Amino acid sequence: MSRQTVLKCAHFTVFLFALHDYIKAATNHYGTISVVGPAFVNRDVTLKATPFYPWGCQVEWKYIIDGETQIRTMNLEFATRYSEDESFFLKWKATVAYNKSDFYAVCSTNTTTRTSMVSLNMTDIVGQCGTLVLLNPVVQGADVKLGYFPSDLSLWYKTFLTRTWKKNSKEIQLREGYYVEETVSAYMFTLTVLNYDHRDEGSYILECNSTETTDYVQLYIPGRPNYPVLGPKFPDFNTTECIYVYAGSDMYCKTKKGANPVQVELLLGQKSFVLAESKEIKGIYRFHNVHQQMAGQSRQNVTCLVSNAALETPYDVHGVLCNVEKGSTPVLTVPEFLDGKNSTAICEVHNAFPAPTIEIRVSTFLLADVQQTDSFNRSSNTFTSRAKVTKTNKSWNGKEMCCYRDSKQDFGLTKMSICVNISIKYPPSDLSIFVNKMHENSNNVSVCFLNLSCETDASNPPCTIEWSSDKDDIRYLQNNNWTNGENGSFRSVSNVLFNVTKDMAGGTITCSTRCDHFPSHLNASYEVSVSESTKNSAPQATQQWHMSVFYAVAGTIFLLLIAALAFRLFRRCKPHVYATLLRQRTSAVREPVTHVYDTVQPNLEPTVYYNLRGGSASAVEINNAPQHLESEGNRRSNENECHYDYVDFPSDLRDRQANRPDANYIHPL
Repeated sequence: MSRQTVLKCAHFTVFLFALHDYIKAATNHYGTISVVGPAFVNRDVTLKATPFYPWGCQVEWKYIIDGETQIRTMNLEFATRYSEDESFFLKWKATVAYNKSDFYAVCSTNTTTRTSMVSLNMTDIVGQCGTLVLLNPVVQGADVKLGYFPSDLSLWYKTFLTRTWKKNSKEIQLREGYYVEETVSAYMFTLTVLNYDHRDEGSYILECNSTETTDYVQLYIPGRPNYPVLGPKFPDFNTTECIYVYAGSDMYCKTKKGANPVQVELLLGQKSFVLAESKEIKGIYRFHNVHQQMAGQSRQNVTCLVSNAALETPYDVHGVLCNVEKGSTPVLTVPEFLDGKNSTAICEVHNAFPAPTIEIRVSTFLLADVQQTDSFNRSSNTFTSRAKVTKTNKSWNGKEMCCYRDSKQDFGLTKMSICVNISIKYPPSDLSIFVNKMHENSNNVSVCFLNLSCETDASNPPCTIEWSSDKDDIRYLQNNNWTNGENGSFRSVSNVLFNVTKDMAGGTITCSTRCDHFPSHLNASYEVSVSESTKNSAPQATQQWHMSVFYAVAGTIFLLLIAALAFRLFRRCKPHVYATLLRQRTSAVREPVTHVYDTVQPNLEPTVYYNLRGGSASAVEINNAPQHLESEGNRRSNENECHYDYVDFPSDLRDRQANRPDANYIHPL
């Protein structure tokens, strides 16, 4: 490895340590302490203490040498003390004996008023020329200052008495308004770049002679990191400011976008920790197993400091590390009555930290309408959590309700629960009445019997059903009551029998519920009318009247049909027709008369046996006595009687009937 590479590595290490000491500021309730600028062996070192409020006393500087336990007071014979902008400073030429010592400032009259400790980490100036470092952050428009610290070798032999400042390998011309060189002491020289902007960016170096130079310092305008977030934060952080600590828990400080190098430091009580960026998540600086630093304490302040070259003072964010408290076992109150506020189920957990999540289940069913409230007690730093169920269902009766207390996050706490059997008293919500009417006649007196039933829906315990009437003469004859029970609920049923007679002037029958523990009642009514007692005879009289009307109408229609038929026969019966019929019948006597009768007989209607002119049925029976028809006188004497009619078919119909064996026979009417 070349000498130049060694020098570069050494100078970069010096720069990191210098930057670390510059931004290192331990804080507590009273103030902060920090190392100002780089800290080199055998060079001036400056400590700065800034109280949060005026202490009202002299400040003493204490320190503990690395590897020892004795607290020492800084000897002021070779140190300088001064104050500026309400801050206290201590400046001295530090030897290697002070390296890694812990310093703090304390009130001379009250030792409890003090800052935290800061460790002084010093480095040697390596190389023959010396070291060049950046003394303040690079900010656009501000003055940027570089510091040159000569090596002990050059000071001893006084070999490097000339200084040449270069930017990007070109010599810087010192002129007013651009660059200013200042000799602070024989041990320190500075170069100030006035009103720094992008034109001043580049690599700066100091040349001691033609062969020896310092390491390069890159000047550029860096970006500021985001304001840090201390976590993990839970929903109650605004109330408690707590980061919860339990076995195996981690905490983190998160910041992004800052130009490297970004320094993240954690201050925990009197201790300081530099955090490394997570390899998995950029911008996360994690502290593992933070519970090991609690040392049995329930609460401890924590501060995250973030800085880079763009920040004049570090960002800082504060929080509190809080141990987790599991709290009490859940207390579950199941409602006794299903009525208004009395129907609320409540589960409570006391002295828990953080506030737990409460679940309520009925059997295995998780209730979704649980309303939880968390109350924080600042004196005990614990929560009282209450979960309520206001919509109780009577179908839960006889089942088991359980309350589960769980952590909102995985804090390593054991899940606790309690279960209670549900036995809720509740009244019925509905009452139904049913009526069945029965009529009887006794000693010519019509009596109406009313069979009434009243039934409730589910209740616990069962309710009593009572009957009443607004009429004294309406009384029930018998009463039966029973209860149906299932799964912790009951249905009440009552059945009564009333009788109503026609001398009653109507009224109202009412069934009502009476339930223990509940003042409300349900009612169902039935209106009894006077017509109840006559509903048996009215249908019979109506039926007889309907039958009489039916018979009268039917008889009238029948007589009208007979009269119309007789009139038509009278008009169609003419003398020449009768003569033709008689001649045909005379020739027909030679054959048995029963032949005609037999041919017609199957098609005769019952009405043809009646004489349409008012004669008896014997007029038709002449077919059975053919000897009377052989007499001509008898034929003429019967010319005006019409027992048959000749059917005269239309011509087309006669053609169709010609081949039929009985085509033109005489039909009886």
